[in-house]
Amino acid sequence: FNPSKMATIQQTTRAVFLLYCLQFIGTNPSSFFSVDALSSMKTSSPAAHKVHSRRDWISQAGVGGMTAFVASVASTTTATVGFPQASFAAGATDEYLAELNISLDKMKPIPKMLEELKWDEARTVLKNPPVSKLWNLGDGQNTVLKLIKETGNVELFEVKDDLAYNLQTCDALVYANNFIEFQPGNGKLKLKEPIEAMNKALS
Repeated sequence: FNPSKMATIQQTTRAVFLLYCLQFIGTNPSSFFSVDALSSMKTSSPAAHKVHSRRDWISQAGVGGMTAFVASVASTTTATVGFPQASFAAGATDEYLAELNISLDKMKPIPKMLEELKWDEARTVLKNPPVSKLWNLGDGQNTVLKLIKETGNVELFEVKDDLAYNLQTCDALVYANNFIEFQPGNGKLKLKEPIEAMNKALS
């Protein structure tokens, strides 16, 4: 047994391993740093092992728009998150869930407003807090993103994006309807589309 030879072998092995890692990262950067890759590295509960992607989690949890999201997020967060900070986030999430409930209450009358062609009233709700935080004031104020940061639950990113998309779509269509009568040509009001977008956000 030669200690110096053993040390040399160990150093060589480490160097080869590091070179292999660097080569792999260089040829597969997107897969190495993807959300799925990072998610697979975290410690998770037994229930979480069944969840392989954001879309899978949303399908299993039945999360679509605000109603389903607010109703399910409190119970599903601890089941799908393995990050250490998740166990300390219960108090912080209460504030964000309360704000989401307020947003939900303000959003519920919007489909009826649209049916009655109350464009200004609908846009007033969409363009003011707390609803505007969900799509129009940037990530720094987005309530769902704050919830993600507090819990570490990356599965909620898709909920955040879908919600913002539907609210933005609804607002753009309502804005167009509000000014269509003042525009040249034979423009037509779009009633079905903004109502559908809002219902998706609320579902």
